Amino acid sequence: MKELEIYIHIPFCARKCNYCDFLSFPSGGMPQRAYVDRLKEEIMNASVLFPEHEVTSVFIGGGTPSVLEADLIAELMDCMRENYRMTSEAEITIEVNPGSTLRHKFARYREAGINRLSIGLQSADNGELKVLGRIHTFEEFLKCYQGARMEGFDNINVDLINCFPTQTAASWKKTLKNVLMLKPEHVSVYNLQLEEGTPFCDLVARGELSLPSEEEAAAMDAVTKELMTAYKFLRYEISNYAREGKECRHNKGYWTGKDYIGFGLGSSSYVNGTRFKNTTVFEDYLKTGFTELSWEEYVKGKQSVETLPEREKMREFMILGLRLTKGVGSIDFYRRFGLQLDDVYGNIIDRYTARGLLERDGYDVRLTERGMELANTVMSEF
Repeated sequence: MKELEIYIHIPFCARKCNYCDFLSFPSGGMPQRAYVDRLKEEIMNASVLFPEHEVTSVFIGGGTPSVLEADLIAELMDCMRENYRMTSEAEITIEVNPGSTLRHKFARYREAGINRLSIGLQSADNGELKVLGRIHTFEEFLKCYQGARMEGFDNINVDLINCFPTQTAASWKKTLKNVLMLKPEHVSVYNLQLEEGTPFCDLVARGELSLPSEEEAAAMDAVTKELMTAYKFLRYEISNYAREGKECRHNKGYWTGKDYIGFGLGSSSYVNGTRFKNTTVFEDYLKTGFTELSWEEYVKGKQSVETLPEREKMREFMILGLRLTKGVGSIDFYRRFGLQLDDVYGNIIDRYTARGLLERDGYDVRLTERGMELANTVMSEF
C-alpha cells in the first residue's frame, strides 16, 4: 500500500489577525453548511483516484476549524472513513483557537476519531495577544488546554510566535516557560514573517511599529534553546520541538516528500511529482461540480498545475529535508533518484561545510545550529 496524507482546509475564523496572510476570512454570515457539503462532495469523489493508498494522517487546518460546529467536523471525519482506507494508527489533527473551543467540542472531536490538537496560543502575555489581534486571553487558553486534557487528549501542540513588535526576550521567556510547565507533547515556535497586505506590514512600513532588533531576536533564540533543553524537548525541525516520539507525523510527511492531497478552498496537493491547488475564490469553490474523474481529468480542472522535472524534485528534497535536524540521508537520496548525493550537490555541501553551516555525518548532511539561523541562505543554493 502507498501512503497518503490528507489536508482539509477550513477558511473561516472569528477575526483576521494582524500578521495573517493565510486564505481565511471572518466567519460571520458565511455559508458554513454549504461549504462543508461541498467539501464532502470533493472528498468523496476524489477517493476513486487512490485505490492503492492508505491514509496515514489527516490535518484539519485553516483559518480556524474550531469555529465550525463540532458536528460539522464529525461529518467530515465520517466522510473520510467511508471513502478512504485509513490506518488504525493514523494521526488526525485539528487546529483550534482558545477563544472558539468549548469543552463539549473536544468530546465530539474525540468521538469523531481526532487524536491530536494544535492550539494557537501565540503568546502568554495578554497585551501581546492584543497587539497580534488574537481574540483570546491566556486565561482562556488555560481553560481550553485543561478541557482538552480532561476529555482525554494526550497529544497536544501549542503554536507560538516570537520576534514580533512589542515583544522582548524577557516576555518571550515568560511565555515559553508558562507553556512548557504545562507539559504539552509538542511546541511550534515561528518567527514572525512580515507579509504584504497585513496590518503589521503596513504599520511597520509607516514606522508606527518596529520589530525587535537583531540582538533582541538573538536573545530570544538563546531563551528558546535554554528552556527547550531544560524541559527535555527535542528540536526535530527548524521551528518544531517535541517530546520523544511525539513529532508531528503529518508535517514530517511534507518534509520528506510524501504524497498529500488537499481538500477545500485554496488547498494545495502534491501527488506523483505533480503539484496543483484548488481555486481561492470562495464563490467559485461553492459552484464547483465535483464528480468522479480520471486522474488526468481531475488534475486538468485544478490551478497552478506543475509537474516537476527531476532536477526540481531533487532540489525540493534537499530544501525540505534540511529543515529536519537529522538532515538528508544519502541512502534516501539514492533510493529516490538513483544518484549519489555528492555527485549532484557535493560542491555546495563542501562549500557550506567549510563555512560551518552544514555538517556531515558519514555520507549524510544536515544544518548546523548556526546553519539553522541562516537556513534560507543555505537552501537558496540548491
